[in-house]
Amino acid sequence: MAVAGCGSAGSNEEGGGDDGGGGTGLSAPAAPSGLEATPQDGAVQLGWDAVDGADTYNVYRGTSSGVDGSGSPLDTGIDQTSYADETAESGTEYFYAVTAVASGGGESAESDASGEAEAIPFAAPSGLEGTSQDSEVALSWDAAAGADTYSVYRSTSSTDGAEGEPLATGVAETSYSDSTAENGTKYYYRVTAVNPNGAESDASSEVEKTPFSDPPDRP
Repeated sequence: MAVAGCGSAGSNEEGGGDDGGGGTGLSAPAAPSGLEATPQDGAVQLGWDAVDGADTYNVYRGTSSGVDGSGSPLDTGIDQTSYADETAESGTEYFYAVTAVASGGGESAESDASGEAEAIPFAAPSGLEGTSQDSEVALSWDAAAGADTYSVYRSTSSTDGAEGEPLATGVAETSYSDSTAENGTKYYYRVTAVNPNGAESDASSEVEKTPFSDPPDRP
């Protein structure tokens, strides 16, 4: 289980990570490796390889490349090799680095920073609406922060999320016309956002529509 962020966002200011133990009696661990950042809906999940001799880890974050542990950490004292940055804002590109810390006897020694990992968290689409037409359902929704394209899902029964194969992928606009809908059939639609790295968000709320022929004078 990841540790939720509780610090302030790191910048690349001077005066941060302790390179090589900082003159303490402890030896600094090796720099962490294998750092990966996975974008989620309004968060970024980090994971890295364990380091021999490390008691805890520090996470650093910036909005430009070059995060190297020299600024203020986003969070410290992390006692596992994963971390959930729940303070990340959807649509913002973040860069992360991690350091390993050995501690004992009231002293601590911080390693060099890991390699950098980048992620853009993104939000699920909102405001999904549909309009029934003759053999067609016209869908529209609000733009989602961090989205590159959208995927549209359709089912003939209500679902808890984006289930099954999408009806359409790579939708670049915030609208879609389902021209394969059959008159008289009730359909349930949801939309997901896909970020530039190909990761998919949670699904939007569901909208239910039934296309019809010779539309009567009704909304």
